[in-house]
Formats: sequence, C-alpha cells, structure tokens
Amino acid sequence: METLTVYNSSRRSWVAVLSGGVLVVAASDLLWWNWLARGLAELVFAGDEILEDRERVWAAMILVAGALLLGWGLVSAMRIRPVLTVGSDGLSIALLGPFRPLVPLPWESISQVFAQPVDDNGSLLSSLTIVLQPNGPRPGLPSQPWGARWTGRRILRVLASDWSVRAVVVETVANHYLDRLAQERAVAAADAPC
Repeated sequence: METLTVYNSSRRSWVAVLSGGVLVVAASDLLWWNWLARGLAELVFAGDEILEDRERVWAAMILVAGALLLGWGLVSAMRIRPVLTVGSDGLSIALLGPFRPLVPLPWESISQVFAQPVDDNGSLLSSLTIVLQPNGPRPGLPSQPWGARWTGRRILRVLASDWSVRAVVVETVANHYLDRLAQERAVAAADAPC
C-alpha cells in the first residue's frame, strides 16, 4: 500500500492573503493615494478633512501588519508542507512545529488510531486520536506537541480541522496497517517452534 500524505488546508493561507491585501490597500490609500479616504471624508465630514499625525501612525501600523499578513499567507500558501504521513513504517507527525521535521512513530508503539472530535472551549474540533502501547516507551514524542495535546500519558490527540484529508480517512488507512501488523504477528507466533 502506498503512503498517505496529509497537508494543511491552504484555505487559511488564502484568507490571510486576502485580508493582508485589503489592509495594505486601505493603509496605502490613507497614507498616499487618498482616493477612498477623500471620498469618505466628503461623505462623513462634508468637506476636506486632513489626516492628523496620529492617524498616519495608525495607517503605517496597519500597512506593516497587512504586509506581514500578506507575506506569511503567500509563503504558507505556496510552500505547502506535510503535517502527517501514514506508511508501512508507521505514522510521521508534525509535532515539533510548522517548519520542523516530522516525528516518526512506528506501528509497534501504537495500540489504536481513531478519529474523534475534541472539545475546545465549547466547540468540537476534528482530531485524530493515537493510543500508544501501554507497556512500551514513548518514542521521542515531545511533552508539549505542536498542533496536538496529550490526554493522559498514552493518548495523543492531533488536531485535524485544517487537514487536506479528513481524519476518518487517516483512521481507515492507519487501521489497515495495524491490522496487517497484527496478522503478521499472529503468523509469526504460529510458526515459532514450541
């Protein structure tokens, strides 16, 4: 079976690009162009309204914030990175941060994988729950994971609301691998000499 690769949805990035673009245009108009600002000033103040220095400072801050939002949105929309892979060797999850390497989690250390909504201050968010083996070690997983949370010592809930693939699909593929591993262990135990 092939590897399933899950990416963050680019929807949030494009919303950031659009919002940043609107902020940059509005701030540029206030600072230099005065096309929109002059028309609004005539409607609201019925005359020529000149911007004061403090309003120019606010416009400059809005311009910087819009440029940062626009830049971040473009970079994240154009440079899509995987957040999870499911393959024959196990799961690999982005738990260290957005630009850090994926953390490998072998199938031998996983007991169960299932999709389950998690409560986040009254709203249910999609998540993938990974239950680790009760007697095995936690293989290099951070205590404060990025985009996930620990529930107890052995249950890791990875937030999946921004994924390009639904958590139920990841659950199905992961359980296929877990079932295959269980069958291989049963065959190996049956073939072992007594």
